[in-house]
Amino acid sequence: MIDREGVDQKPDQIIDIADWDTHQDYEVFPVGARDKSLLVCPDPAPFDFCIPRHNYLFKEAIKSAKDPGKPRHPEQYWAELIAFRIGRLMRLTLPPVFVAIDSTRDEPGTVNEWFMGYPGSGEERHVPGGDYMQRLIPGYDREKGREHNLSTILTVSKALAHTGTLTHDWQVYWGLCLCFDALIGNTDRHQENWGLIWSEDGPRARFTPYFDNGTSLGHELQQRKMQRMMRDPNELDGYLRRGEHQMRWAKGDRRRLPLIAGVAAYCKHFPDIRPTLIERLHGWCEDDLKTMLNSLTQFDLPHPFTQERAEFVAFLTLERRGRLLQALEN
Repeated sequence: MIDREGVDQKPDQIIDIADWDTHQDYEVFPVGARDKSLLVCPDPAPFDFCIPRHNYLFKEAIKSAKDPGKPRHPEQYWAELIAFRIGRLMRLTLPPVFVAIDSTRDEPGTVNEWFMGYPGSGEERHVPGGDYMQRLIPGYDREKGREHNLSTILTVSKALAHTGTLTHDWQVYWGLCLCFDALIGNTDRHQENWGLIWSEDGPRARFTPYFDNGTSLGHELQQRKMQRMMRDPNELDGYLRRGEHQMRWAKGDRRRLPLIAGVAAYCKHFPDIRPTLIERLHGWCEDDLKTMLNSLTQFDLPHPFTQERAEFVAFLTLERRGRLLQALEN
């Protein structure tokens, strides 16, 4: 992935994808619950933070089962953008995310930069995590993913490291992944939301950057629920206790891995990772988060990011960070 550290979208730089070409292979991208299209950025690009002729996923909010024409959670697309920006506060490698609109339908969403195909990157291929789960678990149900588990993922990681194939530290990668997901409350790191990128040089492989992070940040909560959680510690505790990773620790476990306790459990197995996670959580301050969130309230889009939701996302994220640090530092 090329250096994309400097990308920044201002409120007056909303991308209109109405005239973007659809990728010749994917008019509707087939993976995931939300409607998404694989598009090609025009040349010249509309803004300098977009890459001409690069692929981007346009993602909409999940539609209602009762009324497919309406979103179930209209503000969900903001979670994808906020997760990207929080990831950057943690100095993680994430594909850039920008808010956008299809003006022909007045449909807001995000354009998520595809993490392959950058200029000069050479020949690469992406192998989703589901491929490895199917190889190691006979009869693995890829649609439901009930047997998705961290132990099998770590078996794959160790095997690749043993052969000298991996280009980075898998223990750090998965520790940061679990920590990031716990911080934002991401419950959707299923077998299609991680994978390996293989190059022909060697061959060599690296894990994908952390992508598809929008099922997070309390996006599903209505205003009354948000207000109650900010007033009532018991309601907040119950919500946070119910938070679980999509995966289990081991295939036969009855319960999925709890978000915060799962990070602490990982660090018991790999204690050298603990200082890195603590440092990444301490590496940004409350004002950094609130300034970023408040800036998003300036974007003029359907289903805007309100000041009330900005305050709640800050409250929820800081509460999760505090609990993560307590679990890691004690």
